[in-house]
Amino acid sequence: MRYPQWITASIAASILLTGTVSAQPASAAGKATRPAASTGSNSVTTSAKDPATTSQKLNFSLSDVPYTPAQYKQIVKAFAAFKGFETPYVPSRMITGDAFQKVGVGGDSVTFIFKYMRVSISPRDDSYSYKGTIVTLPNSNSVKGKWYKVNGTDMLTFPLKDRFVTIYAPYHSLSKTKLEHVAVDVTRYAP
Repeated sequence: MRYPQWITASIAASILLTGTVSAQPASAAGKATRPAASTGSNSVTTSAKDPATTSQKLNFSLSDVPYTPAQYKQIVKAFAAFKGFETPYVPSRMITGDAFQKVGVGGDSVTFIFKYMRVSISPRDDSYSYKGTIVTLPNSNSVKGKWYKVNGTDMLTFPLKDRFVTIYAPYHSLSKTKLEHVAVDVTRYAP
């Protein structure tokens, strides 16, 4: 048995069993509840029948983000820095092979830094002054997002209850389609 995976699974199970962590999908997800701390993975297969994609078949997998209790504490602390914006939201899924590195606070947003992507959560819409393309996020109950470019980097912003989520891949390390599939899995963290 692989010890790092076993340790991650046991931490996730203890968090779920003790009730310390409960994640509920935010309005963008519009799907059944999926715990953010589990360790499973799902394969995403999209065909031409899905209007959010092109005519080719896409195969990649998503994995749950395995946050540690210490990382959850840092996330709660980051959101607590903003009055009226204290409720933490977390990206609960990532492309398999990506890895959560840290959470940071800057300006009026909380940014989750992964190996291949960034997810910023802010009370304001950073995309309003940019020209872009409106898309419907896949598996999202018709949530609309806006793709736009900032200094050559493609960014996707969409509303999530009382805030806005912006997701992007520095150095174009993930495709737009992959980012759209990850975007719908930003969930509310409720301790």
